[in-house]
Amino acid sequence: MSDSLRLFLVEDNEDEAYLIRKSLQRAGHQVTHCRYAADALIVLAQSTFDLVLLDQGLQDMEGLELLHRINREGIVVPVLMITGRDEAQFATRVLQAGALDYVIKDKALTYLGDLAKRVAESVRRHRLEQANQLLVQALESARDGVIITDLQGTIIEVNRSLEELSGYSRTELIGLSPRVFKSGIHGVEFYQRMWQSILARGSWQGELTNRRKDGQLRQVSMTISPIVDAQSRLTHFVGIQRDVTDHKRLEQQLIQMQKMQSVGTLAGGIAHEFNNLMAGINGYASLGLREPGVAPILTEFLTNIVNLSERAANLTRQLLAFARKPALVRQRTSLPELLRTTADLVTRTLQQEVDLDVTGGDAIPLVVEADPNQLQQALINLALNGRDAILERLAKGRGTGNSHSGSLRLTHASQLGRLSFRLRPVSLSEPKPAFPQAIPPGDYLLMQVQDDGAGMSADTRNQALDPFFTTKDVGQGTGLGLPMVYGIIQAHHGFLTIDSEPGQGTTMGVYLPAMVDSPREPERSVFEGEIDTVEPEATPGRSILVIDDEEAVIDVVRRFLEIAGHTVRCVTTSDAGLDYLASGQPIDLIVLDLMMPREDSQITFHRLRQCCPNVPILLCTGLAESPLVRTLMEHPGTSLLRKPFRMNELWYAVHQALLASTGVPEISS
Repeated sequence: MSDSLRLFLVEDNEDEAYLIRKSLQRAGHQVTHCRYAADALIVLAQSTFDLVLLDQGLQDMEGLELLHRINREGIVVPVLMITGRDEAQFATRVLQAGALDYVIKDKALTYLGDLAKRVAESVRRHRLEQANQLLVQALESARDGVIITDLQGTIIEVNRSLEELSGYSRTELIGLSPRVFKSGIHGVEFYQRMWQSILARGSWQGELTNRRKDGQLRQVSMTISPIVDAQSRLTHFVGIQRDVTDHKRLEQQLIQMQKMQSVGTLAGGIAHEFNNLMAGINGYASLGLREPGVAPILTEFLTNIVNLSERAANLTRQLLAFARKPALVRQRTSLPELLRTTADLVTRTLQQEVDLDVTGGDAIPLVVEADPNQLQQALINLALNGRDAILERLAKGRGTGNSHSGSLRLTHASQLGRLSFRLRPVSLSEPKPAFPQAIPPGDYLLMQVQDDGAGMSADTRNQALDPFFTTKDVGQGTGLGLPMVYGIIQAHHGFLTIDSEPGQGTTMGVYLPAMVDSPREPERSVFEGEIDTVEPEATPGRSILVIDDEEAVIDVVRRFLEIAGHTVRCVTTSDAGLDYLASGQPIDLIVLDLMMPREDSQITFHRLRQCCPNVPILLCTGLAESPLVRTLMEHPGTSLLRKPFRMNELWYAVHQALLASTGVPEISS
């Protein structure tokens, strides 16, 4: 070691201190001298040195005692003891106290000749020990599992993360082969290629499935690299493992979500085209039934076609429901009725009996403004979680770790445990502490889904609303059920609470704002239900512009409206419709298809509105509940007809739109 060192000498003999300083300064080192132990403690607390040379025979304190004081006060500094005591027992005490080494004084002062060398060796050893300690700390602090083997694959060292990843302790693994992690999934060729790569001094990188000590299979990303010595000889292998099981699971769920989104988009497009086909089939069959002199057998055939097209229309609506992400459709909703229907559904589909407890309905109407379909979906998800918690409790009681075992599925519902739906009004005058958030003051209707299942630990409760978090076995749950429930409740300006303890069951609370008034039923802006009209309403002679890209739909609509006595102009693009309107021809109503290819429906609507602000527009679409439709329906003079439609439904919708445009009160059906 040729670099200059900062040394601190604690020696009360001035003559010996002078000689030691001169000896070390000739070697190029800087030496600070102190006579007393008390002063030395002050200096060491404020300054740093490469090495302390400590004399044992100090006047105010023995050197060994000062060494102990240095350690107790947390001063980290390497110490070389200088002593005249050549005793093995004393030397042991010095080293045990933390000194790097010790030097024996002699009366002839010959030790000074080797002192600079001993100092350099002590500092070098200290730095090496520090570096090794840092490497060990880094190894133990690494989040990835690290395993070191010899050339035969025998494990000689692992870190803490590898212990956690594998489930084995360090003492269990050292001396074993990595074969202990084999899952049986990879063949012999897989491991042969791995060994060929690393024995050729190349690194191997890939993913494999390992088996933990408890039998769980975990996917890991592995990198194995060779270790060579100063002579470039291959000595060991080091493997770094990262658990990617959860990452892979999330990746698969993302792929599944993207696939479902693509399928949903495709389903929406198919449903649109299917709607147009059904509109044409239904329309032509209905027109055929109006023809005079149709043979009875043909009337039967045409009637069957109409009925089958209605069934096909229902199938289309299911496709559209799958394809879209509907906005909330708020309406006056009776929570007792919602709970009763949901309890019946859960009993039938999950084979789980549900207790229903509704209180307080005499004094306060138990109604809210909500989307009943989404609330029911939330209740079903909570009931499903409750059922699974009951199965988990029973599985633990029977000594099986699989809560969804076939034997449990065959158990009668009455033996599974109790699942309860409860409803009551709650009035809070001050915030109510709850998890995951406090409930502000106000009047609420509280729905509770209560089970006597396994319950949740504090850690599980804290993560219950995290997307993709699940305590179920792989493949049994996505971890999106409770986050979806939470989103639905928040969209209703409500609050979700979780009350659960291990072995004590779980109570999920849903606080929804109670309706202050009982408003009238909202007017139906979307045409739904049965219409008794079998002949056109008495508003003939109007001029109607039909904009639709499907020739069959245009032809059917034109024939229907001409039967009703209207004058009809049909075009297949919005530009053609605007050109016709710009020509100055009088128009009493515009019938607009909202899903035409290569056209933006919203832009088309606003262009028509700018051109003819006072002309009513009847929108035709199968996506009656889409956000776009609800936005356009906010404009005055706009009504809606759901595709596919029957002849009398078209007549009724056109009649209502024309009456509304003239200010005549709407005629109820």
